[in-house]
Amino acid sequence: MSGLDDHNARMKMLNNDPVLDAFVYDDIVYLDKDNKPEPTLSLFIDNVIQWHKDRNLIDGSTDKDQVLKLMQELGELSDSVCKGKDIKDDIGDMLVVMLNIATRNGVTLSECLARAWDDIKDRKGKMVDGIFVKEEDL
Repeated sequence: MSGLDDHNARMKMLNNDPVLDAFVYDDIVYLDKDNKPEPTLSLFIDNVIQWHKDRNLIDGSTDKDQVLKLMQELGELSDSVCKGKDIKDDIGDMLVVMLNIATRNGVTLSECLARAWDDIKDRKGKMVDGIFVKEEDL
C-alpha cells in the first residue's frame, strides 16, 4: 500500500463517519477547541513523499545513502537533546528520511509502526539505568 493509498483509506474512513464529517474538509481536520484547521498527518506524509519524488530522491538515491542521512539527522537530534534545545525539527527531519526509505521499499509508516507495536505490545522487562531491558535479556 502506498502512502497515498494509506492516506485515502483513512480519509474515506473519516468521511464515512457522520459525526466527523462536519469536521473534515479538503484534507483539513478541525480538531482544536477554537475550530482552527489542523492538517492531517496523512497530508504531511503525502506532501513529503511527493517532495522526494519531485527531487528524484526516491529513484536517484539508495537505501544506504538514506540510512547515512538518517544517522546524520540522529546526530542532530542527539545534539539538541544534550543541549536542551527544541527537538521538533530533528524528529521531523528523521521522519522525512524514514519516509524516503519506506517509500523506496514499498511500505508505509503505518505498516512499520503496526509491526513494531505487534513486537512490543506484550513485552515485559524493567528499566535499568534509564533504559528498558527486555525480560529475556535480564
